[in-house]
Amino acid sequence: MAIKCKRIIDGKTYNTETATQIAGRDNDDHDAGYESGEYLYLTRFGAFFLFSFLEWHGEDDFEKITPLTPEQAREWLEQNQAYDVELIERLFGEMPEAGSGEIKFTLRLPESLRDRLAERAKANSQSLNAWMVRCLEGCAAPDSDGSPKPKNRFRFI
Repeated sequence: MAIKCKRIIDGKTYNTETATQIAGRDNDDHDAGYESGEYLYLTRFGAFFLFSFLEWHGEDDFEKITPLTPEQAREWLEQNQAYDVELIERLFGEMPEAGSGEIKFTLRLPESLRDRLAERAKANSQSLNAWMVRCLEGCAAPDSDGSPKPKNRFRFI
């Protein structure tokens, strides 16, 4: 089904024809005479949105575009496409293994560095926290041969 829907929400355009469809699900009940579905899209500039529709007896009764934060998009994928781990981790980075504890850590850094990091996170469609954790995991990961990385070598993702 070719989806054509364009909306302006809060001064920004969301267009299914220029965005990339990431995933979707259909909820059809042909006996009851309706079709419905939800599709997750990613714009060319890294914004997520959800396209929802309901057709009752072959007529377009409802079409809606809902902008999503990266966290909301990840949660939607986990609920609706949980089997596609590669897709989720490609979009949002490697997820921590269940049972691995998390701690809250305060880090002081220059405001200008925080702003630059926030820009990189936004360009990667991630929260600042998720992006920084991903970068730190990359820096702490062993080399492909399993040996620890030299202390003076940095790797930026």
